[in-house]
Amino acid sequence: MKTAKVVPAVNYIMVHVGMGSDVHGLKSFGEGLGIRTFSYGQTGEPNPSPDILQNPVLKSIGRANAGRTSEEVALKWVLQNGIAASVRPSNNFGQCTDNACKSGIKMQARTFEWQLTEKDMKTLDNLKAPDDNPTLFSSPGCPGAYSS
Repeated sequence: MKTAKVVPAVNYIMVHVGMGSDVHGLKSFGEGLGIRTFSYGQTGEPNPSPDILQNPVLKSIGRANAGRTSEEVALKWVLQNGIAASVRPSNNFGQCTDNACKSGIKMQARTFEWQLTEKDMKTLDNLKAPDDNPTLFSSPGCPGAYSS
């Protein structure tokens, strides 16, 4: 940032439970400079992670919140941490068959109808896995970067 001519408006990074609410310090660093965090991959990338979708903690919290899915809990955690989210209409990279996109969009919209409790948020904030690289599409020279 010391040599930046223009400060970016958005840092678009993968964010999901297991990475911590500050996403390895990237959220607070960027937002301290006025850069908004915008997320993708709330259930993992490049495909939905079974470690998130089948996580017993997310499933338990979902059941306690009117039978929500792990996917709904994962998205809600991102949003309640004040992070904007880019979502797909389906877990198949938006390639919809039958009513997959319609039902996916409805499910994601329902995320605004409920709240995780403070206890739920702390529990999810403290999950340590899966802990992925938040910059999946970073340059190959970065430690832990995509395809390195």
